[in-house]
Amino acid sequence: MTRADLTDITLVLDRSGSMESVKAATIEAFNGFLNSQRKGVGSARMTLVQFDNEYEVVFAAQPLDQATELNNQTFQPRGATALLDAMGRTMIATGKRLSDMPEAERPGTVLFVTLTDGEENASHEFDLTKINAMISEQRDKYAWQFVFLAANQDAIATAAKMGIGAAQSLTMSATPAGVQSSLAALDRHTHAARARGVAGAACAPMAFDDSDRRAAQDDTQ
Repeated sequence: MTRADLTDITLVLDRSGSMESVKAATIEAFNGFLNSQRKGVGSARMTLVQFDNEYEVVFAAQPLDQATELNNQTFQPRGATALLDAMGRTMIATGKRLSDMPEAERPGTVLFVTLTDGEENASHEFDLTKINAMISEQRDKYAWQFVFLAANQDAIATAAKMGIGAAQSLTMSATPAGVQSSLAALDRHTHAARARGVAGAACAPMAFDDSDRRAAQDDTQ
């Protein structure tokens, strides 16, 4: 049996050049998410990956009280958008890490989140077919939950090509308000997922609602 009270959170975060316009909001929203989750029920650990046309693991599988906040030095938008390569490499690393653990120490809930403000334009290792197959395997065999937060595109349509459901996809405005509202929605649903795990309830997929979608696309907030 896995640990029902333990949640494993991975965030694959776009830091390509176009994220410069929402740099401050991304830092603030990520730090808000991290600090809020530190107060959640049960236990959780987190992995943060940043990507442009390069790939960086900021920290891996850290207990939330040891995970570091972002700042102007550690989040510096630049480069192109190798989205599929970042997702693929992170899935492989996460899968290996979990498979190497004794089953009794594995998390009961695995949450894999991608946040991007642009479409794929620089990957070389992975394509949509590979990513779809990898996501389908982890979701169907191991009950991973996948979430896709995206701007400057139809997030639901893009996510569908990857094998991520419409309910787990959120289109956000490419504005500070869009980023902040999207991560606030993720925060609420992550708290709910962790609470279900602690209570021993069945792991239901995260699902964004109409209010989440309105807030994520409201430029006036």
